[in-house]
Amino acid sequence: VQRQALKELLVGFPSGSAKIPVTELDKLFQQAELIKQNPRSLAMIYGYRDHCVGAALPDSLALSRAEAVKRELISFGIRPSALHIVEDQDMSVPHPSLQGAAMTVLIQQFSVS
Repeated sequence: VQRQALKELLVGFPSGSAKIPVTELDKLFQQAELIKQNPRSLAMIYGYRDHCVGAALPDSLALSRAEAVKRELISFGIRPSALHIVEDQDMSVPHPSLQGAAMTVLIQQFSVS
């Protein structure tokens, strides 16, 4: 199976929170529609902690953010098997803009003939 990234989506969260802001819901709705248009797709969901708070917040904040994104996508009609949370509490943030956020990366899967 070959894979190709289709679209990345960044969902911002308030500092210290795993509650998705209302202003971010339209982005998730659009991502859900794209997933529906690509039935062989898989959405990888990454959660990130806030910058410079370290021990002040539980390690589970990143995972809670990823789970919140997954729940919201399911509420928009995405089947749970199309969503995969990437769990790595020590995962470093690849770019400063991702701190305090969650990101979904939609992957299109192709069968190799």
